[in-house]
Amino acid sequence: MNRIRELYHRAPADFLLASEEVITRAVGLKISPPTIRINVFDPPAILIGYNQDIYEEINLDEAAELGFNINRRPTGGGTIIMYSDTPGWEIWLPLSMVNTINIDKIYQELIKIPLTALKHLGIENARHRGKNDIEVEGRKISGTGLYMDSNGIMLCGTILLDFNVKLMLRVLKLPIEKISDKDIKTFEERITTVKEVLGFKPSVEDVRNAFRKAVAEVFKTDVVEGHLNEWELKELQSVIERYRSSEWIYSYRSTNNKSSMKICTHKTPAGLIRIHTKIFEGVVEQILITGDFFAYPQSAIQELEANLKWISIEDVYHVVTEFRDKMTIHGISIYELANLIKNCIEK
Repeated sequence: MNRIRELYHRAPADFLLASEEVITRAVGLKISPPTIRINVFDPPAILIGYNQDIYEEINLDEAAELGFNINRRPTGGGTIIMYSDTPGWEIWLPLSMVNTINIDKIYQELIKIPLTALKHLGIENARHRGKNDIEVEGRKISGTGLYMDSNGIMLCGTILLDFNVKLMLRVLKLPIEKISDKDIKTFEERITTVKEVLGFKPSVEDVRNAFRKAVAEVFKTDVVEGHLNEWELKELQSVIERYRSSEWIYSYRSTNNKSSMKICTHKTPAGLIRIHTKIFEGVVEQILITGDFFAYPQSAIQELEANLKWISIEDVYHVVTEFRDKMTIHGISIYELANLIKNCIEK
């Protein structure tokens, strides 16, 4: 590989999402070179995953009042908030460069780039967690997604330079009955930011520089600032109309197939355990495990939650019990915890 093109866009959601699709296709067809991009959503946006029901994920009235754009990503995954403190990053490669269609192997290879970029920002101990999270000491600092089209691959994600948990709880529908100070603390304990880790907030330009260095280091090639080419700009004119349409944003999922949200509370020898579940058509969207119990190591619960995302409900018991050698909860066994979660889902 001779060089990688670098892009930077500060733009509305329709442009950024449509261009994700277009660039993936262009790189896969070898019309465009391998590419990285840092982006900033302006105005701020709330983005649902490709397979989600917008009415089940977002408090639409609150989001409108706060000035958020709403849109649907071409990638799967969960709902995210994008604004100046959460710049996005994307990496586009032709499938031939990774020599596999195994999703796990693609993640393992390409996740090196954001991990290396975080090192260049000064964060040495970031690691890949579960299916699509990057964590620092057990707390999420970046989420990732994968998209493929026309033999092109896009790995994308965010960097949490700073984050407003109260804002997230206000605009997103999460599996909690009532937002309390305890709920806010629970989410704050699961998320960290570059500002919190380093003691200061780097600029978006710092993030661009970190990714340039990371890509050059991982791929041992030059990174050259560039622009969208004529083919991409022409293709974008038609694709962007879909991302502006109500049909794409609001009507992809039938509102007759609602997600199931439930909270199960158990008094156990370990203490109070609350299991928050969100299930869509037999697939786990999110499970949160909260309460006043003690788990060791401290990050194990968050790692377990990450591994429970986007799996069949039939696999939940097995995934939980696989943690028998990784986690201890004083007062109950991992098998008892697995049964509590399984029973909560199946009720």
